[in-house]
Amino acid sequence: MRVTPITASFGVEIDGIDLGKGLSADQAADLYEIMMDRAVLLFRDQPLTSEAHLALGEAFGPLAPKHPLYPTPDGFENIMIIRNDAKNPPESEKWHTDISCDANPPFVSLLLSKIIPDAGGDTLFCDMRAVHDALSEPVRALLAGLMAEHRMDKGFDYLREMGHHDRADMLMTDAIRNRNTDHPVIKHHPSSGRPFIYVNQAFTTRILGLTKSESTALLNVIYDLIHQPRHQLRIRWKPDMLAVWDNWSTQHMATGDHFPKEREMRRVTVIADKRSRPFTEPAMAAAE
Repeated sequence: MRVTPITASFGVEIDGIDLGKGLSADQAADLYEIMMDRAVLLFRDQPLTSEAHLALGEAFGPLAPKHPLYPTPDGFENIMIIRNDAKNPPESEKWHTDISCDANPPFVSLLLSKIIPDAGGDTLFCDMRAVHDALSEPVRALLAGLMAEHRMDKGFDYLREMGHHDRADMLMTDAIRNRNTDHPVIKHHPSSGRPFIYVNQAFTTRILGLTKSESTALLNVIYDLIHQPRHQLRIRWKPDMLAVWDNWSTQHMATGDHFPKEREMRRVTVIADKRSRPFTEPAMAAAE
């Protein structure tokens, strides 16, 4: 297994391993430790079956159930099909971490490319640990202890903007609509203990305890750092590439510039870290 950094701060490309054959316990442990350090793992030439895709996700933790908005392969409800074509345009092009409105948001995503246009449709990632470190000490001190509100309806408001009222209505059941949570603006990773910023443009509505203008100003300071290329990496997809990322300490955004060309991705989501504490619990003391 060979590991090559993608950027100076985060992301690695890994080769010399056939993920379709499954992971040994040692390989799974190695990949976990690499992800805790580098946050995003990229593998090329991995034509995974649905069974292998699911097994790889289970090496990191329990899998999320079927997503109500997306189709799945026959017999594999834990795999989400994300498809764009002339009739299915790309959706929200906002920086986000998945479902941050949950008290315990998903831990890892495993995104496999199936059909890729000849140009466009890249995915960008941002290292929110680096964003934290880029803030001045007085600003970090100001943010320490502050909480931010994350709302499900804000995260999926693009559905009504696109005229997908039927899909939006699917999210408005009481069980789903009320998945709104307050999270610390500065969070420490439950496994590594490293601090990162946990607000995003898709789901975060405001920083609590501040005036609207104060909250907006501080959020914009953070969002400006997210937009700086020095904190980002970009994946230019080819078929059968797999990206595995820590959804807690990163944000991502897919570009929609390939529309109306066809693009199909398949995603498995790991809802919790089986090796560490839940997201809502404090980081391990030894890692502080």
